[in-house]
Amino acid sequence: MLFLCKNSYFCCVIIINAMKRLTLFVTLLTIVLGLFSCSKDRTYKDFVGTWGVERLEYYNIDYAGNPIPGSLEVYEFPLGDAKDGIDLIFRSDKTGEMRDRSRDTIYNQISVDPVIYDTIINPDTTLVTYFNYSFDEDESTLFMMMDYARTFSMKVSNFEDDSFVYYNEYDENYIEKAFLKRLNTKSLSKGAATKPTFRPRRPKSFMSE
Repeated sequence: MLFLCKNSYFCCVIIINAMKRLTLFVTLLTIVLGLFSCSKDRTYKDFVGTWGVERLEYYNIDYAGNPIPGSLEVYEFPLGDAKDGIDLIFRSDKTGEMRDRSRDTIYNQISVDPVIYDTIINPDTTLVTYFNYSFDEDESTLFMMMDYARTFSMKVSNFEDDSFVYYNEYDENYIEKAFLKRLNTKSLSKGAATKPTFRPRRPKSFMSE
């Protein structure tokens, strides 16, 4: 009988210790989940303001969605630069405009079948394109409805108060990835304007249309 009682005592001690560990684990898990749930939910209002394009990446992806080595092309732009900058302006009424100072060549489609473009070269030009926009919080997707009746769908990541990244598959297996920063007196590039960055045109991409 004494042997049974001792075993029962040890069993109770083991059970109590296990319950303490379980309680501690549940408490820690609750804290962690609470921290994640308290993270800021982004809405379209977080876009309101002026953003500068700091970097553009173009590359191809394979059937699994992975970047194809050797296909990456990178273009960098000084923020707010008067000669080579690209700005996106988002207003609170869900309208906005893109001001592109990085391109000297304007492409004007003059034929549909076959597709033929007329080109106009005009140095030191600011190309202004107007758009409406919306943001799907659940899918973290930014929709840009351009004034020429085309809608772009961008997956947004790394969304902070002063920066975000969008990922746009503008054609099958062709990716445009842009890194943007909110423009203010601290983020504007210092020094003289730079020489314009030459970018080959990529039909259907947001930054080339």
